Amino acid sequence: MSQFQSEELPAGRIRRIQERTEVARANLITAGVPLFSERGFDAVSVRDIEVAADANRGMLAYHFGDKEHLWKAVADFTFQQIDAQRDMRLDMMKDISDREGLALMIRFYVRFYAEHPELSRLMAQEARQESWRIDYLVENHIRPGSLQLEQHVRKILNLSAREFAHWYYIMVSASATIFSFEPECKRLFGFNPRNEDVIETHADMLVNMLLGNAT
Repeated sequence: MSQFQSEELPAGRIRRIQERTEVARANLITAGVPLFSERGFDAVSVRDIEVAADANRGMLAYHFGDKEHLWKAVADFTFQQIDAQRDMRLDMMKDISDREGLALMIRFYVRFYAEHPELSRLMAQEARQESWRIDYLVENHIRPGSLQLEQHVRKILNLSAREFAHWYYIMVSASATIFSFEPECKRLFGFNPRNEDVIETHADMLVNMLLGNAT
């Protein structure tokens, strides 16, 4: 559509076109989240995503150009949720004790992974192989968040940089695995890990395990 043609369209129609475009893009991103996190990038076709989004053939290319750019949009959407909430809690830590602050952060990670197991499943797909995708995740999302967390954790627990790396992986893995492995947990232990009482118990145990003698 040319600029001249778009200027002739009524404002209401332009808004409706923009809204439909935003909805179509959001549907493709939403459809891509479980597909990429459960199957991995290479096992998901463009048509798989379009079918899951109930979109016509060619809509992914129209809105995103190619699968790579859609994957980046899916990754951004998935991580922006945890980035924003983590930053808010890091700011809250300024006004409470060290132990309360770290406990708050650990509980946040547990609850977030319980509500969004697709994040750890996506990382399970990407973190184990060398690719442009793990480079994208680390540079745009994981490293910035890790650096912010490291400043607080190393100071409070008196850890070296190497020790923080171990602490970080223990915390993330322990926060996420029970929820990412929900089907296994149901069969192995007979309960749904995403029940509220389970989430609270898991958070309590992890706080006690990770904080050590922090005051």
